[in-house]
Amino acid sequence: MFPNLPPRRPTGLPLAEEYGLPGGRLDAGEITPDKLGPVDTGFVYLAQFIDHNITFDPTTVLNQQVDPEAIQAFRPPRLDLDALYGAGPTVDPYLYDQASHGTKLVLGPGGTDFARTPEGVPLIGDPRNDENMLIAHIHLAFIKFHNRVVDGLADGSLTDAVGDRVRSRPAAPGDAPAGRLDDLLSLDNYYNELTYKAQQLVRWHFQWIVVHEYLPLFVGQHVVDDIFENGLRFYDPRPVPYIPVEFAVAAFRVMHSTILPRYQVNDRFSAPLFPADRNAPPSPRADLRGGRILPEHSIDWSLFFRTDPNRVPQRAKAFGASLTSALLNLPVSAVPGAKEGALAKSLGSLAVRNMLRSEAQQLPSGQDVARAMGEVPLSDELLDFDGPAYLWYYILKEAEVLTGGHRLGPVGGRLVAEVLLGILKGDPMSYCSAYPAWRPTLAGQNGVFGMVELLRFAGLVPAGGGSGD
Repeated sequence: MFPNLPPRRPTGLPLAEEYGLPGGRLDAGEITPDKLGPVDTGFVYLAQFIDHNITFDPTTVLNQQVDPEAIQAFRPPRLDLDALYGAGPTVDPYLYDQASHGTKLVLGPGGTDFARTPEGVPLIGDPRNDENMLIAHIHLAFIKFHNRVVDGLADGSLTDAVGDRVRSRPAAPGDAPAGRLDDLLSLDNYYNELTYKAQQLVRWHFQWIVVHEYLPLFVGQHVVDDIFENGLRFYDPRPVPYIPVEFAVAAFRVMHSTILPRYQVNDRFSAPLFPADRNAPPSPRADLRGGRILPEHSIDWSLFFRTDPNRVPQRAKAFGASLTSALLNLPVSAVPGAKEGALAKSLGSLAVRNMLRSEAQQLPSGQDVARAMGEVPLSDELLDFDGPAYLWYYILKEAEVLTGGHRLGPVGGRLVAEVLLGILKGDPMSYCSAYPAWRPTLAGQNGVFGMVELLRFAGLVPAGGGSGD
């Protein structure tokens, strides 16, 4: 996004360790109520789900060269839920329920977990969504939302994204005395049409949530409005959208600062992110790492989103230049490619890894990016940092100083909003490009559609509030 800015002068491992190791300047210590922000904590894991939708790359990082202008993924980034749908039922049939003729997504027995292989491998489009139980629950909610949409389109209770009904299911060859090839083709076309229309409806409702709920919460409605009214200033999705390194390595990694060390999942089960005993087996479950989800670990959504007017959800940690201690001392299982006994202490810190990655990717300093965006940089005193600061750190501190940690500041907020909205504008199949005047067809009585309405339609939240199942 800023190819003419020089890279920040590298300061190496010592400074990264001073800030990022346990007990260092970025260690948040105990997360007391005064360190919490106003945002429901479910949105933190929705953010991770969004991130995985636009950054999935099946190529290994060992084959990627340093490119200060962009991080190129295997395919152009889109908010099209490919983590949910893969490449479709023909190419990735294992994601789809064959009993529904490939129109629905597959679930595990009872619907509390992903469908899995005998070895426990989840049958999902992006395996990263099984690395943490809370993002797994977000993914499961979207599977159930899709399946309910399929049911509604098939029985005629729903219209498609443009207000049309799906045609009635034609008779199968076996339903008639003299089945013909064209009958079979007609039936096949019906299921293909049903799948396509369901996916489009789900994708557009997901994109609506990103634009009208997620971004206003984290960057401010004024930033979203300015981009729609006055256009993109720093990110150009033409000719093909891309993931800027400033976004991937700095701006979107600030969500790490909002993570809590422990979560109440339901009234009977709470757990830390990682086990106290790093050698603890995955079963019985004592933490929130990925893996099989038993019925007793089903999520009570009222603890994560405002689904129940009589219950206040857990709040995310406020944005700021600090991370929960658990993220500064990651277990080997949480570090991609790490081997037991061969993980350096510094690389077990997410903060250290973020700062070293910014140097490896040659990111400019936060102050230089602020100037390029027309903002007055924060002083060294306000930043609590001498000289040019890591862009990731600058964005965290900017949010802390200028918004009290309630949302991102002008630099971080603009970077996040421009990239996400630019990706939507650069996708000819998104609602922003294909039908800008579209409004959610599954909105509540007040015309609002967000995560609560999605969960309610998916059958995960009772119509009158509460937790669902």
